[in-house]
Amino acid sequence: MVRSYLRHGGTEVFGLIASNSGNSLFDGRRAFVPALEDVYVWDVKRGELVGMWHATGHYLPVTFISRSPVDADKFAIGYQDGSIRIWSAQNKSEISKFQGHRRAISYLEWEKDGSRLASGALDGEIILWDVSAEAGLFKLRGHNNRITCLSFVGTPTAIVDPSSSNAILPSNSHLLSTSQDTYLKLWDLQTQYSVESVIAHRSESWSVTIIPQRFVSRTGSSDEEENSDLLLLTTGGEGEAKLWTLSVDTLLHGPQYQEDGQGLKRAFTFISSLTLNTSGAHGQRVSGAIAHPYSLRGGISGVAIAFQVGDRSVEVWRIRSIEEIKKKRARRNKRELSKRSKSDETSATEASDQKITWGDRLCPWITLRGSAKLASFAFPPTSNPILSPDTEKPAELQILLALTSNSLELLSIPRPTTTAKMGALRASIISTLGIPGHRTNIRTVAISHDDQLVASGSNGALKVWNVKTQKCIRTMECGYALCAKWLPGDRHILVGTKTGQLMLYELSSSTLLESRDSHTGPIHSIDIKPDGKGFVTGGADKCVKFWSFVAKAIESLPDSDSRPESDMDRSRPLTLSISHQKTMKMTDSVLGTKYSPDSKFLAVSSLDCTVKVFFQDTLKFFLSMYGHKLPVLGMDISFDSKLLITCSADKNIKIWGLDFGDCHKSIFAHDESISQVAFEADSHYFWSVGSDGLVKYWDGDKFENIQTLEGHHQAVSSLDVSHSGQFLITCSVDKSIRVWEKTDEPLFLEEEREKELEKLYEKEETEQADFRAMRQKQIKEADGPAEESCTVSKPTAETLMSGERIIEALILAAEDLESSKQYRIAKKLINDDKAAEKLAPPARNPIFHALDNISAHAYVLKIIQNVPRPALEDALLVLPFAQVTMLFEHIEFWVEKELMLSLVCRVLFFLLRTHESQITSTGSLKLRISSIKTLLEGKLKRQKEMIAYNSEAIRLLKKSIESDQLERKFVDINLASEEEVIAKSKKRRLVM
Repeated sequence: MVRSYLRHGGTEVFGLIASNSGNSLFDGRRAFVPALEDVYVWDVKRGELVGMWHATGHYLPVTFISRSPVDADKFAIGYQDGSIRIWSAQNKSEISKFQGHRRAISYLEWEKDGSRLASGALDGEIILWDVSAEAGLFKLRGHNNRITCLSFVGTPTAIVDPSSSNAILPSNSHLLSTSQDTYLKLWDLQTQYSVESVIAHRSESWSVTIIPQRFVSRTGSSDEEENSDLLLLTTGGEGEAKLWTLSVDTLLHGPQYQEDGQGLKRAFTFISSLTLNTSGAHGQRVSGAIAHPYSLRGGISGVAIAFQVGDRSVEVWRIRSIEEIKKKRARRNKRELSKRSKSDETSATEASDQKITWGDRLCPWITLRGSAKLASFAFPPTSNPILSPDTEKPAELQILLALTSNSLELLSIPRPTTTAKMGALRASIISTLGIPGHRTNIRTVAISHDDQLVASGSNGALKVWNVKTQKCIRTMECGYALCAKWLPGDRHILVGTKTGQLMLYELSSSTLLESRDSHTGPIHSIDIKPDGKGFVTGGADKCVKFWSFVAKAIESLPDSDSRPESDMDRSRPLTLSISHQKTMKMTDSVLGTKYSPDSKFLAVSSLDCTVKVFFQDTLKFFLSMYGHKLPVLGMDISFDSKLLITCSADKNIKIWGLDFGDCHKSIFAHDESISQVAFEADSHYFWSVGSDGLVKYWDGDKFENIQTLEGHHQAVSSLDVSHSGQFLITCSVDKSIRVWEKTDEPLFLEEEREKELEKLYEKEETEQADFRAMRQKQIKEADGPAEESCTVSKPTAETLMSGERIIEALILAAEDLESSKQYRIAKKLINDDKAAEKLAPPARNPIFHALDNISAHAYVLKIIQNVPRPALEDALLVLPFAQVTMLFEHIEFWVEKELMLSLVCRVLFFLLRTHESQITSTGSLKLRISSIKTLLEGKLKRQKEMIAYNSEAIRLLKKSIESDQLERKFVDINLASEEEVIAKSKKRRLVM
């Protein structure tokens, strides 16, 4: 009989605020931050988690977050496996999924109208996606390293003249990209090639930002020749930013020759370098720059340019106003004139005629420093200066800092002043989000005896969590916690630290009752005696110490000085304390201690890779278990005191018998060091965790791996199994605490092994596909210049299965159509009408009957419709040409009936592009394709007219709504100003 187990699954993740795998966004109240494989939505000011976006079955971390500029509810999320998911913030659900990159997503950029999305990856490839059609348009290849920034470029509105006959509508027809290969590239999205490439920085190029045209033009002066070129700002790894201009003529007309005919005009023109003022910034990486327009209360507006310098600093600059530029120029001319001789008129004239440089236009505003290393920063959206009244605008500019210490900080930047120097202004902290998580790596977890609470310890903090709500209910300061245990009664927690201190905490008052220097080195292990009257500790000082719990009177009371000593002793309340009983010396550092449940034995693991078992009462030596090649890091004893399991840094788990000390089995369990093992309650099943981030479930009797749980992204440092055996909790270096619960779903080992083989097969297929793609790219580069554009394709197991389903549907449909055809022919051959009516129709496949007797054409369309849109083209590539010819018959029927015309056209055009040569050489298909073309022209023309009519109606409706809103805003502002005047006049009358 096949033995079955119960499956475990990950249910909750807590202790995490924000991970440093990607960027963060801020909308003025909510922060959208990466949290390993999820996206958390935090209400920063209230410190509450208001949303979590989790893709079912996906465990790879989030690498980039981008918000649609048109629909604030729509977000694009990039992941480490190269996939992109479009999420709805309101519904907390996934809208669509794109797969085209083979490596992690490094940048995402929306087009201004939200119709297209550009994505860059670690492999240097850029893909342009049609979001509404859920399809990849094309892939751009030109960079040789990670894509660090992307930006759509539109034609400036000042260039577009609607009244001219050659009017060009503003559109994002070009794309800017920077990469760690030092290049800044301009791409033409219509021709799909690189217009120009320049080496932007000596080291990596990290960002490119377009400074808004309205802020550039307003700072001009009569002394400086203004043009309509776009202003770009790039940052790199040498501690400086660079200013460039991008030629608008190149955007409008493409590359052009110079007037003298000597080569093409340059699209990029270098202006100047901007040296940052942060102390020690020279040579530090400037990993990000954001040009953020702001509009503050009191009519203050402009653009702030923020740079992320090094690990901790954000340096904010701004563009000076016209008045500030004039004052600066006057001061500079005055200084120049004072230095020169009054008689030197030529020099004086040259001094007064000096042009304003961009060094004069840009000035530092403030330098921000986080309390820890900086992961990313974000500004809130800019309020519309026309539609938003002055009272609704913020008084100061806010900025969100996401820190690598698992925390968020919201800062308020003071208003800019013309006199303050860099460093004179100080930002104020509005709120800090740090309580729901640890600042450093979590080293230990312990579950209370009633399975209601869990304690977690790290360097500097001990936190207590509610298991059901995942809320942090207590936070207490401690040293570097290495181990922790709940004492009987679940009212006290005992912590062992790296400095050798034993720290006893009371949960109800969140106070430290006692701190004792118990060991001269780190305390690696604490274990409570089965009778609950004491405990044992093991440390790096080669000592095993035994302790007991005692009741101790509180030392002093506020009014105890005037009382007799006997009365004071009776009136003092008692509190729990610990008392040292005895010490057992070992030959090496102690790494673990464990009592057997029957209180008979004490097992001690040490640095010499052995485990020694002693009698608990006399401490007489009983057994020595050796066999590990590296130190034993964890161990546990089964409920019946018959089995001892040990884990080691040698990646092995050994199962020992406590009767004779023999090794029952040695298992190669993990690919990295194993940090801890623990038995499940009342069974010989046990759990193991290791530095490979995996949690594994084992059968200690049959020595089988029952289940492998994936979820943690870094080394798992500790685990604890609930006393009921219904769940376990693990903690990791990634600062997350995960709950794994036992379900009612049965688990069979054969099925698990098959799933593991399938995953291994898919992984090998992916690696081979990546190798083939890289090899083909190298061959093409060796033959000549590589193609800069190609189609978007990434075959996966999902697309393969979708293609197989389409093939099965085509075969079933062909059989059904053939049987129907034979039935009609048979009816025609029968001369007697009554006999023909009695002829039974052919039996159809049960699948058609299950779908309400659906027709063959409708069934094939339904199968194609169920294929995810991004995977449709890859699924069609699976079809052999024989099935492609069968599919054209269905396409002709669908076009004639106008069924899902947009989807049908997409399938048709892709098949024509892919199989062009075979189709042209197949005579039977020419007539069918000609018929499809004739039908399609009329159908598409009618749909085009309908879409144009609806689009124009929507545009007029939108314009009417916007004008009504604008009029309502102005009416409200006028009413408010009139009320203020009336209120002031009333106050004057009262004073008189």
